[in-house]
Amino acid sequence: MRIVTIFTGGTIGSKINWEGIISTNQEAPYQLLEQYRKVHGENILFDTREPYCILSENLMAEHVERLIQEIQLVIEEKQCDGIIVTHGTDTLQYTAALLGYVFEEAKLPILLVSSNFVLNDKRANGPDNFAGAVKFIQEQCGTGVFVSYANPGEEVTFHRGSKMQYSLQMSDWEYSVQNQWYGRLVNGNFEKNKEYQEVKFGGIFSAHNVTLKPDTREILRIRPYPGMAHPKISDGTKAVLYESFHSGTIPITEGLRAFCQEAEEKQIPIFLSGLNVNETEYETVGAYRAMGIVPLAGDSVIAQYCLLWLAVSNGIDVREVIKR
Repeated sequence: MRIVTIFTGGTIGSKINWEGIISTNQEAPYQLLEQYRKVHGENILFDTREPYCILSENLMAEHVERLIQEIQLVIEEKQCDGIIVTHGTDTLQYTAALLGYVFEEAKLPILLVSSNFVLNDKRANGPDNFAGAVKFIQEQCGTGVFVSYANPGEEVTFHRGSKMQYSLQMSDWEYSVQNQWYGRLVNGNFEKNKEYQEVKFGGIFSAHNVTLKPDTREILRIRPYPGMAHPKISDGTKAVLYESFHSGTIPITEGLRAFCQEAEEKQIPIFLSGLNVNETEYETVGAYRAMGIVPLAGDSVIAQYCLLWLAVSNGIDVREVIKR
C-alpha cells in the first residue's frame, strides 16, 4: 500500500526550540513516520511532499491554492491509495472545508491530521490521529476529505471536512456540527455513525482551475453580542454571513433593521448560520426572516464562510451556491 503524506507544518510539524518556543522544524514531520513504523511496522510505503511549512495561524489563500495543486497532482498520478495532509489545529477547519468542496468528487480518501502537542510530548495525539488516518485508508472507509482526530481520552473520530466547527476556546477538542461525525475507531475497528447524513454540492469547484482571492473583503462576516453596532456595508460587498447565538437567534434591534434595509437597497443577500430547522423557532427568528435574512442549514459556519469565499473568488453567484 502506498500513501502520499503532504507536510504543511503546524504543531505536528514543530518542535520546542532552545528558547522554549514552539516553531516549525524540518525533522518533526519525519518523526511522525518513524513513530508510526515503530508501532505498526514497515508495511506502508509513504511518499512524502512538503509544498510549504507554516504555523497554521498564518494560513493564507496562496497556501491553500498550493495545497490544492499538490493534491491534484497526486490524484492525477493514480499511484497511491490515499493522501494524508498534516496540518496545524488553529485553521484546520478552514482548510478541511475548502478541500472538502474542491475534492468532493475525489475517488480516494484524503485525510487531514493534526496534533494537540508537539510529537515528543507524551500528551500528543498526533501519532494516534495519523495511525487512524492510515487505517481509514487501508480499509477504504470513504472517499473525499476527512479529518482524523482523537479528543483527549477518546478514540480517533473521523469528521467530514465541511462539518468541522470551531474549537472550544483554549481547548484542543474537535467536533462536528450537530454531532455529525462520520465514523470512529472502536477498539481499533472502524464504525460508521448511523446518524450521519451526507450533504453533497455536486462538485461545483474544480481543482484544475479553482482560485482563492487573497482576502474576503466581498464577504461581511458578523457575530452577535449584546450592545452590538452594525457596520456600514462597503462597496464591493457581495454577501453577508451573520452568525447566530446557539438557538439560531440574533438581537432584533433598530440597528439590525437599518442594516437589513441598507443590504436590500444594495441587493446584497444576508445569510444566517446556526438555525436548527428541526427545532421550534423563537419569535425573533420570524422577525429576522421578515427582514430578508436567509437561514442556512447543514454545515458549520466555517464551511459556509469557505463556500462563500470559493464562490466570490471564482465568479459564482453566491445565491446559486447557497441553494445547493
